[in-house]
Amino acid sequence: MIEKQHFSSSADFLNDDMFIVWRLFRTDETERYWEEFVREHPQAEPLLREACRRFEAVRLNEKRRLRPEARDAMYRQLLTRLPDHKPVRTRPTAWWIAAASVIFAVISTIGIMTWSARDGQQPTALSDKIVGHTLPSEQVRLIAGDQTIELQSSSEITLSEKGKASILDGTSIDTKALQLADDKPNRLLVPYGKRSFITLADGSRIWLNSGTELTFPAEFSGTNREIHLQGEMYIEVAPSDRPFLVHTPKAIVHVKGTRFNVSAYADEPTESVVLVSGSVQVEVQNQPPLTLAPDEMVAISSGQLTKSLVDASEYTSWHDGVIKFNRTSLTDVLKKIGRYYNVSFESSSDIALNEKTVSGKLFLSNNLDSVMTTVSVLSSTDYKREDNLIWIRKKQSARVKQH
Repeated sequence: MIEKQHFSSSADFLNDDMFIVWRLFRTDETERYWEEFVREHPQAEPLLREACRRFEAVRLNEKRRLRPEARDAMYRQLLTRLPDHKPVRTRPTAWWIAAASVIFAVISTIGIMTWSARDGQQPTALSDKIVGHTLPSEQVRLIAGDQTIELQSSSEITLSEKGKASILDGTSIDTKALQLADDKPNRLLVPYGKRSFITLADGSRIWLNSGTELTFPAEFSGTNREIHLQGEMYIEVAPSDRPFLVHTPKAIVHVKGTRFNVSAYADEPTESVVLVSGSVQVEVQNQPPLTLAPDEMVAISSGQLTKSLVDASEYTSWHDGVIKFNRTSLTDVLKKIGRYYNVSFESSSDIALNEKTVSGKLFLSNNLDSVMTTVSVLSSTDYKREDNLIWIRKKQSARVKQH
């Protein structure tokens, strides 16, 4: 019998060596292993399918993708290290010790970030320590009128007609029914370190990132469909003749049917709207509205709108459990990681973290240590974690790869 291991979410599969080998090599043995896993643990099949979808959603850069012959050679080398080539369903320790080099190569194609300095300058060294501070741990909360319901992270909420809502807990296959308030706005509060998903009454789907508050009606009854956002969301707006309006503290986004990302955190001086498909119009007070095309971003700061061309996937991949970077400053990288895991970072005043940049992709698993280990290796540093307090110390002889 195959043990269920620790698979309580799709991210746990993405962090599992056997799963990674299966998705990359797809041998008869790995296929049989996971077929047997599903037979013995049918309740985990939806999580496994979601993990496969997320894995395939990450498109590797062509320059980093292994050639077929190189991948085959690597796999043959792995098999030669496996004593007697035993079936993988036994998960022998020797297999995984031998597989370490393969998994490292796999990670280098999927989750590796490369570090570089801007303008050809020498990278600035990290401080002796970076201290992570966390906010009080909270659950996702749905406030519907006088009711407050605590939800698990990654819970899914689906609204239907007449203000009814069904809630699929992130750790269960059971759904709960709830009647939302008709005469009051409903609020979904997602604290740092948590995520959530909601389907509105019109069929629009919204992924909510950490540290986000969404205010929405039980039903859209007026001429417009309107919601209010503080934080970050990725939304796929259901087509309709009625305009869809997203209100943020600084702007209003007008759409009809499209996909886009909005970031409007209270502790950030700039809000942003990034369009994936369709068309949106962004307006602020005393400024003419600005229309976006796909792969365009508008930054909103001090009452001004600034438009630029971007790779939209860099701003939306978080909803697939991946962070993508393209010469992104280390400061911004730490903000994203910190917000996702409820850890903030500080550095000493003599360190210019903005001069250190990051490129690549990183899977956001439930294991913070896996993420910090990747950061530690790539930045040539050591780290020490005391619960949610993280100390990072530089290596004396470390060298940082430059482009």
